[in-house]
Amino acid sequence: MSIRIRSVRDSDYQWLLELHHTVYRDLITQEFGYWDNDEELGLFKNSWESKQIEILLQNDRPVGMFIAVTHADHLWLDEIQIDPHYQNQGIGTEVIGRLIARARARHFPLRLRVLHANQRACRLYQRLGFLRIDRAEHHHLMEIK
Repeated sequence: MSIRIRSVRDSDYQWLLELHHTVYRDLITQEFGYWDNDEELGLFKNSWESKQIEILLQNDRPVGMFIAVTHADHLWLDEIQIDPHYQNQGIGTEVIGRLIARARARHFPLRLRVLHANQRACRLYQRLGFLRIDRAEHHHLMEIK
């Protein structure tokens, strides 16, 4: 599989908003008991305006996105979303593997947080070698060195 990565473009806005809603609607509802369109739009707009979003492409078609932030002592996977039509094809595994390699090249751990309700993602991260290092009210904090 060959996944290419490119920076976000203005033309990606609507697709990314729909991806956000598709990926998170059921998980947010499970975790918090409700889905608030205005609240989720605000969270999405905040990421759109303030974070470096990377688009995942398979055969030049957008299939997902991620946001990774380098801190002084670790690499933070702030967000990863794969279109449900492309899940279970190894895309997330490939991208996370690249991020693990990037972190290790700097001698950093890769850290992330995942909703308690997102058991599929928790299993993926554990399979890749991540350990739970903390637990918050709605998230697990995970790390791989």
